[in-house]
Amino acid sequence: MEWQAEQKYFKRMIGKKVAWTISQPEDGLIRAGYPLYDQEVLDFVRRFKESPLYDRKYRKTLRHYHVRPKMTAVTVSQVLLINNLKAASAMLSLIIDGEDVERGTWAAAMQDGYVYHLLEIVDADSDKVAE
Repeated sequence: MEWQAEQKYFKRMIGKKVAWTISQPEDGLIRAGYPLYDQEVLDFVRRFKESPLYDRKYRKTLRHYHVRPKMTAVTVSQVLLINNLKAASAMLSLIIDGEDVERGTWAAAMQDGYVYHLLEIVDADSDKVAE
């Protein structure tokens, strides 16, 4: 499975802010909004979740590599250093599922370059498997 188009998109998104909705009703209460993801992000998430790369047991996989199953600069860096398909797929799966738990997970992962760098590993290792 090739991810070059997605890599290009996520490379462009490094450092860019994702727009959020703002709800400020007349009663003075400001409610938390939600990120406004474009169709490319939504298509990537759908495609990745339908692919064999999506790891439903990502927590177990990450622990196998002695990586805490949490999206932080430290844990993503650990996965990047491990530099293999299984660990990178597990971290991408964690990021994708993380949006259901905490709004803005995808936005942060795109802005910090996590999705791009993890896809580099996934795409490179996918090529090796195909050879």
